Parts: sequence; structure tokens; C-alpha cells
Amino acid sequence: MSRLRGIGALCGLVALMWGVALSPGLAQSPALPAVDALRESVAPGCGAEAGAARSVETRVICDRVLRVGLRGDYPRFAEIGPAGATGFEADVAREIAARLDVALEVVAVTPVNRISKLGEGEADLVIATMGHNTQRDPTVHFLRPHYFQSETILVGATDQNPLAWEDLDSRLVCTTVGNYSNVILAPDVGRLMLFSRSQQLIDALLNEMCPLIAQDDTLLLPLISSETEPSRFERKLGFAPVPWGMAMPLGISAEMAAAMSEILKAMHRDGSFLRLARKHDVPVAFLTEEQARWQSVACRAAPETCLSPPLNVQLIRSPVAGLGTSIEGALKARLGIEVRLGFMESDVAWRMFLGGLGTSVLAVCLALMATALVALSIGKMLVSPVWLLRALAKSVLTLFQNAPVMLVLVVMGTLTVWTFSYSYSSAMLAAILAIAGANGSFAGAAVAEAYRITEAREGTSRFMRALSLSSAQLDSYLINAVRGISAASVVGVPDLVNALNGITAFSGSQTFYYWLLVLFYIAAVLFAAQLTRRGLSRILPTEGDIA
Repeated sequence: MSRLRGIGALCGLVALMWGVALSPGLAQSPALPAVDALRESVAPGCGAEAGAARSVETRVICDRVLRVGLRGDYPRFAEIGPAGATGFEADVAREIAARLDVALEVVAVTPVNRISKLGEGEADLVIATMGHNTQRDPTVHFLRPHYFQSETILVGATDQNPLAWEDLDSRLVCTTVGNYSNVILAPDVGRLMLFSRSQQLIDALLNEMCPLIAQDDTLLLPLISSETEPSRFERKLGFAPVPWGMAMPLGISAEMAAAMSEILKAMHRDGSFLRLARKHDVPVAFLTEEQARWQSVACRAAPETCLSPPLNVQLIRSPVAGLGTSIEGALKARLGIEVRLGFMESDVAWRMFLGGLGTSVLAVCLALMATALVALSIGKMLVSPVWLLRALAKSVLTLFQNAPVMLVLVVMGTLTVWTFSYSYSSAMLAAILAIAGANGSFAGAAVAEAYRITEAREGTSRFMRALSLSSAQLDSYLINAVRGISAASVVGVPDLVNALNGITAFSGSQTFYYWLLVLFYIAAVLFAAQLTRRGLSRILPTEGDIA
């Protein structure tokens, strides 16, 4: 009996040792010289009084806590729930903390604030599906080697026609704010709709709000691959492959950077990244290549030569970039206002801004002329002796008086697409017809009412006298048409609203751009008011003539 107990105890001990050896985060790894060097350089200062000005490495080593920023809404990579953080990146964070011999503290981040969390000292390390590109390089310290790679894909319904890149200029595409590929996507898309969270983006596709969405292939893979039933969606296009990098605040010590880099190299060599990726059903092609690379003799001998570069998305400076910087500096120095004129920084943003501004000015002019034409036409038809013309005018008036303007705009957009196929011209036509129809019909009704209460006088026709009496209403509806033309972006007109929305996708400053739009339309309304009042005063009879 005692022999059986001894054998059982021995088997239990073997099983326990085997379980410990295979447990993620408990796996024994060889000592890393750079990590030991980091501890030796920081440890002497741990006895000093804690303060807010301590460096990242001091906080991590002395407090024995690594604060890692993780996303909470990215299936298979990082999700934060009642049970804590789960997913590939969450387990990678635990592995890194274990190799540093510190505890892990999870900080929830989003694509919008993951970089600012580092700058504000709320996180020590961010592992948050962040592509390493040259545009982000100056803002944070990216650790290499990279731990993953993805590309941006466009996903749409399987029953849609095949898509080429050239087709995007007539399409609505939805994406998230801050996605690295937006700088490539925004200039070539007919209309870009932005969401702050990836789950909102997916919901918009499922609810048919967005016909096409653009995001990392890792996020959208579950939508286009199903083992149980045919998927409703498929990959339409792919572009801009980018390596994913972990990031730390700028200014970390050389010892900290070396220690973190050595941990990542070791995790590639010993297969830790591969093991965790397979655990969470994450694609492993990139990680398999990286393991072979870091196990090679060449990379062991000269590791710096094996580090992959970031994706080059450096933007060409615009011809007014210097002026934009001067304006930013002057506003901060004299008024204490900090703004970022992102539309003046890069050539692509500046071209988008000028194109949108020109289109908006054209739309304002066309809206004024079309509204005036519709007002005159409806007014003339309502007082016509021909019954058919009066009936037609009353039908148009009834339609525009009872249907919401946005509904009319969408219907007009759909009709023009059916008639002419989609183009910027057809979208502009739809917007002008809807806005001019809604405001011009009301103005025409006001002219007809004035016609009924006046009569002709020598030298002045009855209709011209009616126009003069209703000039205040005409003026109001013309100005209202200018305000309403801002809704043209709904049907895909590449106006200033659409252009600034696209620029926001890769340059931020969303709030400032809203104020810029407000200022533009205030200026447009003031201009339209002066133009219409002067124009009406010249062509219409004066009050003395009417009397």
C-alpha cells in the first residue's frame, strides 16, 4: 500500500512539473542579459521618494507593475470583460510582464486615444493592433521586432459586383478614425464615413448602412470565413500591408529599449508568439517567418540587420505647410488657442481641401440660381390660366411641402443614379434639384399669394409687382437654400463637408474642422444675403412704383 502511495505521489509530482512547464506565462525562459542590465541600472534609485516625474523604467522596475494599454473590442486579439482581458495581445502582455518579473495592469485604450495614453503617462506600453508606420514614428517609441502584420481589406456583400480600385471614386466606404490606411483611402473614395469603434463599423455593415467597410483583415476575417454556413460578405480589395508594433513613450532609456527588444526577439525564437497565436486562432504566416528569421545564425550574430522597417506613409508637405505652422504658432502665442491645421500640412490634404472648397462654392452658386429659377417657374405656373400647368405646380408644391428635405435628397440621389449612373455630376444634380425644389417651391407659392392680392399698373406687370411684394420671402428661401446645400454630401457630392471628413480620417482635429465648416457656411450665407438683396433691388420695382 505504501509503495502504491509512493508511486502515486511520484506521478503527481511529474504531472505537476509537466503542467508548469507547459503553462503560458509560467514557462521557463533563459535569462536575458538586457533585462538583467535594466534591473541593475534602475534598482539603486528605487529607494528614492516616489514622484510624478519618475521615468517609465523606474516605475516599472521599482513598483513592479507594467501598465499595458489593450483594446477591449477586438475579437481574438483583445477583449476586456468581467473576467479581465482576453485574447492574443492580452496573453502577449502577460508574457512580457512575466519576463520582466512584474505584475500586469491593464489600461483600456481605443484607436483614438492609444497614443495619447502613452504621452499622458497613463500607460507604460501599448499593445493595441497599432500599425508601425513612418507617420506615427515621431509620436511614440516603437519596439522592434514587430509582433504581427496585417493589411487593410475592403469587405462587401457577396452579391455585389467585383470591385477595382478605380471604382472607389463613386462608392461610399466606411472606416474607423485613426486607421493608418486612411491616408491612402481618403483621396480616392467618393464618400468616407467614419466610426470611432470597430464594432460600430461591423454593425453598420451588418445593418446595411455601409455597403463597403475598410479595416484590418484580422478584424474582418470572421465576417468573410465561416465553417458552418456560406458567408454574406467577401473580401473585395486588399492594400497597404503593415507590421504591428508595440509602443512606449518617447524618451525611454536605452536600457529599457534594449530589454524590451530582447524580450520580443526571445519570444520569436522560442515560439511564444506562435503558441499564443495558435491558442487564439490568429493567422500565423507572419509569425512563422519571424521565428525562422530570429532562429537564424545571421540574426543571432547581427540582430539589428534583421529588424523590419515601418510602413512608409510619409506625406509630401503642402506648399502652404509653413504658413499653417506660422498661423498655429501665432494663435497659440497671442490668443492661447492650440489648433492643428492638418489640411495645410500635407499635399494630399491640401488638394482635398481645395477641391472640397471649390465644389462647395460651386454648389452654393448653383443652389442660388436653381432656387430662383424654380421659384419663378412655380410662381408663374400657379397663376397660369392653363389648368394643367396649375395642377402640375400644385402637385410639385404638395410634394415638397410634405416630404422631409433629407428624404427628398435621398430619393433624388437614387433617381439620378438609376438614370445616369453615379458620378460627381449626377450627385450634384440630385442635391441641387432637392434643395432648389424644396426652397424654390415655397418661394413660388409666396409669389403666387402676392400675385392674388395685387394688380397690374401702367409700366409694371402684375407678376413683377408680385415678385416685389414677396421679395422678403424670396430672400429668405434663397438664403435657406445656401444653408441646406451642406447636406449635399449625403448623396456623395465631394464638397467641403466630405473633404474635411476625409482629411479627419488621417489627420485628426475633428472638432476644429466642424468650426471651420460653421465659419464657411456663415460666410456663404452672408454673401448670398448681400447678393440676393442687391440683385432683387435692381430688377424689381421699388415700393414707390408699387404705390
